[in-house]
Order: sequence, then C-alpha cells, then structure tokens
Amino acid sequence: MRTVKMMFLGLAVALSMAAVTAQADVVSDRPSALLIWPDVKYDEGVVDTILQVSNTSLEPVLLHCFYENANSHCSNTGAVCTEPSDCCNGTCGICEPGWLETDFRIRITPRQPLGWLGSEGLANGDLPLDGSFGNTGIGGSSNAGTRIPPVSEVPYTGALKCIAINDDGTPSDRNVVKGESTKVYGDGDTSKHNAIGIQAIEGAVNDDNELILGGGGAEYNGCSNFLIVNHMFDLGEHPIVEGAQSLTNIVLVPCTQDLLRQIPGSAVVQFLVYNEFEQRFSTSRTADCKADWRISEIDTIDPERSIFSAGVAGTIVGQSRLNPIGSGLVGIANEIITTDVETAESGFRSSFNIHLQGDRAESDIITIP
Repeated sequence: MRTVKMMFLGLAVALSMAAVTAQADVVSDRPSALLIWPDVKYDEGVVDTILQVSNTSLEPVLLHCFYENANSHCSNTGAVCTEPSDCCNGTCGICEPGWLETDFRIRITPRQPLGWLGSEGLANGDLPLDGSFGNTGIGGSSNAGTRIPPVSEVPYTGALKCIAINDDGTPSDRNVVKGESTKVYGDGDTSKHNAIGIQAIEGAVNDDNELILGGGGAEYNGCSNFLIVNHMFDLGEHPIVEGAQSLTNIVLVPCTQDLLRQIPGSAVVQFLVYNEFEQRFSTSRTADCKADWRISEIDTIDPERSIFSAGVAGTIVGQSRLNPIGSGLVGIANEIITTDVETAESGFRSSFNIHLQGDRAESDIITIP
C-alpha cells in the first residue's frame, strides 16, 4: 500500500510544478499565534482524528481553543443528518444546518508537543506533565489547568481553532505554535496534514475580543486572496492503480467568525478550473460555516456531468483556483484512490494543504468570548 502511495506522490509532485508559487501570509510550515484545523471528524469505527499542537519556544504558552461543531440536525428528532432522507422516519423533518462552538484552554510547556484523539480529549489524569509530585517540564512548567474535552457528539464533523493568549486571557502576538492533524480510518489507513497558521503582527495585537486579520488596522496577517488546488479529476481511470479512480474533497472554513455570538462566517467561492490543455471552466458555490465538498458534486447532483469529472474536463489532472467573496477562506484537500466509487469506504487516502496566493484587501474578523 505505502509503495503505491509513494509512486503516486511522485506523480503528484511532478504535476504540481505548474502551481503558482507566490507566497501568502497564511502558512502551514512556520510557528504562528493562530492555528486552524479545518477538518476534525469522528464516527465510531469509521474515522477518528488525532490533533497535535507543539510549542516551539523556550517559554510556556497558553492557548484558547474552540471546537466548531458543523453538524446538521433533523428538525423532528434532533439527530445528526447529512441529507433530507436522514430525517424521514414515519414523518419527515428538515435537515437543518448548524454551528456551535465549545471552548477550552491548553497550557503547553517549552518545546512540548501535545496530542489527543478527538473522540477522547485529554483529562487532567492523562496530561503528560500535570504538575503533581514534581511532574513538570523546563523551569517547573506544567500542563496544569489544561482541560481538552472530546468532540461533542457522534458522528462529528467540524473544525478546531486555537489562539495564543496571555495569562489574563487577552490575545498574544507570540508566534510560537504549530499543529498537525492525522485522520485514522477504520480500515487502518491514515492521512495527515499540517494545521493552518496565521501569524500575529508583533506589537499590533490589542486586548479587545476582536482579532483583525489583514486589511486596515491588521493585528494578524490576512487570509489569502486565492486558494489553488492541484488535483486529479474525479471518475477518471487512475494512471497507476489499475481499476481504480481518484475522488477529491475540498474542505473550507471561513476566516471571519463570531465565536462570541455563535455566528459562523460565509463566502461565495468562485471556481476557475483548468485542464491539462489550459482550457477553462467555471462555477460558484456558497460556503457556510464549513464546506466539505466532493469536487464532482460542487456544480451538479450528477458527478458524471460535473466540470470536475474527467469525462467533461477531458484530462486526468487539473488545477482549481478558488476566489472567496465575502469572508476569506482557509482549507485542505482529502483524496482517496478507490475501486469502490459508490461508497468510497476503502482505498489509498491522503490529505494535503492547499496552495495560497496573494492577500485580501478586506479584513477578516474573529470575535472571541
């Protein structure tokens, strides 16, 4: 399995040489003051998420974190749903979109990585350096005061956001934390990507509850003007794995959010899609609170007619350029190479960070409690 993945990785790297290489202020490879994990999932026996955050500095750091539950629920039963038919049991209800945050704090000692399963969280007794009986790190630092809850329901789909703060709870401009996310599937496969980091501007962060990302009065670097995804088109014959096809999901989270009043952000996403001959297709769709889209279902309910399908695009690989209108966006992409296109329950999985370009002229604002 891993040999096949490495062969495909080589092909993906070769294909990505055409990607735009301009740098943006949103990063995934450098310490930041604001971290976003766009894709946190848990479904018992199907998938769980390992979340990891690391302190790169020689001083302790305190984080204010927010789980953002993006599950929809049935109006008649309250059960988690993904489509209207999930809410029909004798009588039918409405599958209503939802968004709810749960906040907590994490204290990390110098140079310490700290990780947990989304399904379990991390209670006091499980902390590696809980401060009791001399169980401390550098300079007597500890994880005391850390309480990481498990995700709030099963199944769960959402995001995680962590902000560096001072001991009094005000935002800090310390760019010292990095993060990773690993999804573990029921069939034993895994996929991993870096958390998305937004760096604070030294000396610009004030003590109010509004974090200004980019634009006028910026306290943090701004979100990117464009997101660029190199991908295989759906439903095409895979060039390496015989009898298999590639399916790609794009996961997006708005940069603007009101965590105080439980109001998620929203953006209209304009897509420009290019095939290998540089022929261009376009479509658009609204991303509310969190988008997790199979690319061949973005523009139609029939994947074979989608501009993201190999049959319509006319080539196996392509590039999609996303321009958010309204809120800025951050995100990642998930890919599965499978022979079971109907359910996509098994195959070779991978996750990867999206290329970023340019800076938005408008500010995005995160309002925290």
